[in-house]
Amino acid sequence: MPNADDHLFLALTVDVDPDANRAVPGRLETASAGMDEGVRLEACFEGLALLLDMLDEAGLPATFFHEARTLEELRARQPELFERLAAAERFEHGCHGYRHEDFAASGAEEAPAGILQRAGAVIEDAFGSPPRAFRAPYCRLTPVLVEALCSLRYRYDASLTREPSADWGLRPYPLRDPGTAPGGGLYELALCRGRDGAGRPISGYLWQLFEGNRAVGDYTALVRSLRAPHPGGLMQVGLHPWHLIVSAEGRPLPSEGPAAPPALLAELLGRLTQTEGVAFTTAGAYLERAVPCAGGSASAAPRA
Repeated sequence: MPNADDHLFLALTVDVDPDANRAVPGRLETASAGMDEGVRLEACFEGLALLLDMLDEAGLPATFFHEARTLEELRARQPELFERLAAAERFEHGCHGYRHEDFAASGAEEAPAGILQRAGAVIEDAFGSPPRAFRAPYCRLTPVLVEALCSLRYRYDASLTREPSADWGLRPYPLRDPGTAPGGGLYELALCRGRDGAGRPISGYLWQLFEGNRAVGDYTALVRSLRAPHPGGLMQVGLHPWHLIVSAEGRPLPSEGPAAPPALLAELLGRLTQTEGVAFTTAGAYLERAVPCAGGSASAAPRA
């Protein structure tokens, strides 16, 4: 296992939720682009199958944040795909709400703890243990939501986005005092927003790559730029399975050729696994190593 002082750690974090989901003003739960009320899941399931093929071939770990409704539908409609997901010990499974709730919307914070309890029960039934990892839908973390996560003994949140600085070097930091919060405290594993060679912001989320607005080399350059100044830090590479199949507007994306999202992701993962000085891990395994007292959220050891 790599020395934490020598490597930059990478966690592939996957938001498993409805296709091209979007917030609807005045409504708690999400809708898919092009649908006034409902959601689509076909692209999510198709993209998830492609993603598992890539991860199985490379033997890579990953952290999955599950929208519980999508997980219920996956078990019912695609049981073989679900079993592939559940059987892999190198995967970590966290929570992404029950129906991709916009917890920051007006009136939406009436009972987040109840929503998280319901979602957590679905995830526990699916994978055998309660979730200890959370990513807020739309990455909108609120104070009331933080309190709910603490009360339910979550170990970490992975919703906020920060740019590396003298104050933050890609390391976990507590959202609540570990000495007073239930379960040893709630930590933030923030997503990274860096700068490319032209000074333009670039996020660890792969939206721009799949939409054709970024090249694979932009992300490998970001990783290389973070490795030397932030050894022992964590960069999350975030994606949605549906984004391998459809755009954020719900239109089909190319399925073949070098510009197709599956080909771009495969190329990126291949390049990153060959990058010196980086190691893949789950976000929970990284937290357990970086902050041992916060243990209990890991399901896979780092992979060089």
